[in-house]
Amino acid sequence: MSDAKNTLHALLDAYLRCPVDAARSELEQALRSYQTDWIRAHAGADAPPLPAAAPASAAKPAVSKPRFPIASADLEVLKRLADGWPGTTAEVARWAWFENRELVALDPNPAGEGPEVLRLTPLGWAAIGRLPPD
Repeated sequence: MSDAKNTLHALLDAYLRCPVDAARSELEQALRSYQTDWIRAHAGADAPPLPAAAPASAAKPAVSKPRFPIASADLEVLKRLADGWPGTTAEVARWAWFENRELVALDPNPAGEGPEVLRLTPLGWAAIGRLPPD
């Protein structure tokens, strides 16, 4: 079964050419949760007690670093965004590259008009080795 699973992961990574780790881990977690709930519902009185609830901070899945190369100039742009620079699509020439690789999300300009503002996604934060502020 693990060979088929690894083959599927390789196909997703090769043909989608975009980060799928977050979606894959979320899907696997949902499947495990469903299976556990189903087993408990059908086990009746023989079911073992539920484990203690984990703290909310432990529930966040860790986002792994992107598995594609990022140029040092692009990393500098991501670091500037992390430091609070409100970069816009007009100021960042490769904004579409960042968005296609899910490193940034585009938010409407706070002024109500003008170019969209880039905001780091969890994968963008992971690419520069930092955690987003809470």
